[in-house]
Amino acid sequence: MQMAAGARPISEVGEFGLIEGISHILDSSRVRSSGVVLGVGDDTALWQPRPGRQVAITVDTLVEVVHFRHDWIDAESLGHRALAVNLSDLAAMGARPRVAVVSLGLRGNESDRWVYDLYRGMVALGQRWHTRVIGGDIVSAPAAATISVTAHGETRPGRILRRDQAQPQDIVAVTGPLGLAAAGVRILSAGTLRVDGAPAMLRAHRAPSPRVLHGLLLAAAGVRSAIDLSDGLLGDLPKLCAASNLSAQIEEDALPVPRSVRWGFADWQELALRGGEDFELLFCASPETFERVQQFFRRFRLAPPIAIGTLSRPKDDVPKLTMRCTDQRRIELETGAYDHFKPRDAPR
Repeated sequence: MQMAAGARPISEVGEFGLIEGISHILDSSRVRSSGVVLGVGDDTALWQPRPGRQVAITVDTLVEVVHFRHDWIDAESLGHRALAVNLSDLAAMGARPRVAVVSLGLRGNESDRWVYDLYRGMVALGQRWHTRVIGGDIVSAPAAATISVTAHGETRPGRILRRDQAQPQDIVAVTGPLGLAAAGVRILSAGTLRVDGAPAMLRAHRAPSPRVLHGLLLAAAGVRSAIDLSDGLLGDLPKLCAASNLSAQIEEDALPVPRSVRWGFADWQELALRGGEDFELLFCASPETFERVQQFFRRFRLAPPIAIGTLSRPKDDVPKLTMRCTDQRRIELETGAYDHFKPRDAPR
C-alpha cells in the first residue's frame, strides 16, 4: 500500500495516538440525538433505545482480498461500504439505524491517513441516516486487514419485516436494479473501464446505498416479509421461500437489469441473478399492500418498486423457484448463494 504525502505509518503513530485521532473524527459527527448516553472514551458506550421500541442488531465483517482490494477502492469508500452493508440488513427488517461499533484489524503497513479516511467514510454515511459510530476496537491482524461493524437499530413492534411472513399469492418485488455491483466487480477484475455505464457499476460496488427509507416505508405500508439482496436474487429469494415454505415464480421480462449490464456482458443474466451485493430490498406483499407501497414511495419521491414474480404453495411441500422466460417457457432455476469457502480470485 502506497503512503500519501504527509501520512504517517501507524507503527509510528501508535495504537493510542491512532485511537485519539479516530475519536476526533467520530466526535465531528453532527448526529447528536441517537439515544447515545455515553460515547467514545470509556470501557463501553451507553445507548438508550426509545420507549416502546425493539432493538435490531446486525454484524458484518469485510476481509481484505475476500471482500476488498486496496487497489480497487479508496479508504473513504471502504468505510462507507463497511457501514452500508450493516445498514442494509437493518433496512431489510424495517429498522431505523441508530448506533454502530467498529472492530478494526490492521496489517500494520497502513498509514494513519488511510485509517482516518476509513472512519470519515463511516461518519459521512452515518450522518445521512442519523447513525453514530460510538466505539470499537483496534487490533493487529498481520495476515489480512479486517473491518467488522456491529450496528443497532430500532423497530416498532408489529412493523418488523421477516423472512417467514410471506403468504401465497403475494407479489415478489425489488426496490431497484439488479446486477450493477457484480458488473462493477467484473470490470475491475478485467482491468478495463471501457464499458458503457462503468461509473454507475463501480459506484454500486464501492459505495452501495442502503435502502433505509425504503425499509421504513415498506413496514409502514403493511409489508411483513423482506430480505436484502446481498447474495443475489437466486441466493436470497430461496431463503425467504424456505422460511415461509412457499414457491416463487419470477418473470424474466420483469427483471430490472440496466441496459448497460444487458448490453455490456454476454452473461448479464448470471450477473443479475447471482452476482449479489446489490443491497436492494426484495419483499413480498399482497396486491393491495403493494399498491399502498407504490403510493408511499411516490409520496417520498422514490422510484417505485418493481414486481418480478409471485408466490404460491409448493407442491409436495418442497419450495421451488421457477422462471417464466421471454419465450413463455417455464424453467426451474438452480438456486445458490455466495459461498465464503469456495476458492475464487475476485473479492466479494
